[in-house]
Order: sequence, then C-alpha cells, then structure tokens
Amino acid sequence: MSKDKVYVDGTVGLGGHSIAILEASSPSGILYGFEWNENSFKIAQERLKKFKDRVKLFNKNFISIKEVLQKEGVLADGILLDLGISSFLLEHSKRGFSFQKNEILDMRINYSIKLTAKDILNTYDYQKLAQIFKKGEVPKAEKFAKFICEKRKKQSFETTNDLVKAIKEFFKTSKKNLLAIIFQSLRIEVNKELENLEIALKNLPEVLKPFGRILIISFHSLEDRIVKNAFKHNPKIKILTKKPVTPSLEEIKRNPKARSAKMRVGERL
Repeated sequence: MSKDKVYVDGTVGLGGHSIAILEASSPSGILYGFEWNENSFKIAQERLKKFKDRVKLFNKNFISIKEVLQKEGVLADGILLDLGISSFLLEHSKRGFSFQKNEILDMRINYSIKLTAKDILNTYDYQKLAQIFKKGEVPKAEKFAKFICEKRKKQSFETTNDLVKAIKEFFKTSKKNLLAIIFQSLRIEVNKELENLEIALKNLPEVLKPFGRILIISFHSLEDRIVKNAFKHNPKIKILTKKPVTPSLEEIKRNPKARSAKMRVGERL
C-alpha cells in the first residue's frame, strides 16, 4: 500500500481491516469506510478517531460506495468487501442473528429496513417461503416451508427459540450447520444481501482507478458464486485469482471462523 492513495472498506464492522489499511498506507493514505449497522458504526467511529481526517466513515450499505465516491470526486486504488457477518452482530446486537441466543426474530442489520425475520416466517405464503429456503440451499426446502405454515397457525413465530424448536421438530436434529443455514437464509432475505452484492459488483469497477484492485472475501457458496460470475463477465475486470484464496490451516487454528472464507481479487483494466 502506498501513501496518498484512496482505499475503501465497504464492510467496516468494528474497524479491524480499516485500521490495518490506514496503518499500512500511513502517513497520507485516505480511507472511505462504510458500515450499515448503527451500533457497529458508532464503535468504529470511536476506534478510528485517532486517524483524524485520513478516514471518512458513512453509516451506509456498500451499495452506496459508487454514489459517495462520485459525490466526493474520487476514484479508489483499492476496494475491500468482507462479506462475513461480524461476531459483534451475532453476539451483541440482540436482533436474533444467532440460534445460540434466545432473542426476538428481527435480523435487520439496519433498522431502516421494514421487513423482519418474524414477518417472513409469519406472513410469507408457502411458495415464497420455499423459495427463500431453496435459495439458501436448505435441505427439504418445500416440505420445511409447508411445516412452518402449519406451525404458525397454532402459534406465531416470535423468538429464535421458536424457530430452533421448529427446526429440531421437523429435521429431527439440532446440527449447528443446519441451524446456521436456515438462520442465514432468513437473514439474507431480510437484508437483501445477494441483491445488494450484485448491484455493488456492477458499480464498483466504475469507481476504481486503472490497475486499482477489488478484493472480496465471502463465506458461503451463494456469495462466492455471485463474485466469481461478476468478475468473469465484467470486461473492465482482470481476474487475479484463478481460484479463490482460502485460509491456511494455521490461520484456521488461530481463527476457526475463517475456515469457510474465500477471497477473490480483480484488477481494473
């Protein structure tokens, strides 16, 4: 990384990557940071304060990167999107992202979103529910959607425990992988994660300098497929990673949550 360059962190979280970028591009690299969750944004603001005017933070989704950079009249030398849901949201948001805590089934990353996970489970018809589960690669998606529709006639879904009980009853198992994939499919629908990623991937090459790089870390096949196809079909992007880069065993030992990470890098032609 060089000084006087412009970098974008589209998924700031609590600021880990942003701090690393700002330190590596010291003393004069500029960072534009985007964090959609209100609470994470406040924490990141506090943590990045020491970098003063070298950092500009926005409480917006990464689909706003193009609009903000064009308004600022800048192009980026590098753009990073780390698509993993942060541990902070899972453990401290109280929004029902985790099956390991009993919380209200909300799952909105930002409260400006009207739809909640509770709304989906209680009001979507069988076909729409089945579609969400199929898209999320949930096994027996159609039968499970029917089961949810029957269940809610007796009692509405309010908390994560209600959903976990229904999953255990239908699948006769409480495997973490299965719970994770069902919770993930609802979270993706609430926050329109895949649609937002597709929009961003279409727009981001337009705000990259020639030879500027875009680096994307995804954590499940749905996202990775979108990234792979977007890079492949964009004539403005040269693919630098023929296959996705995955973490080493050593890295997985240090950080078990990184085990499913896949990184792809493209360069602006």
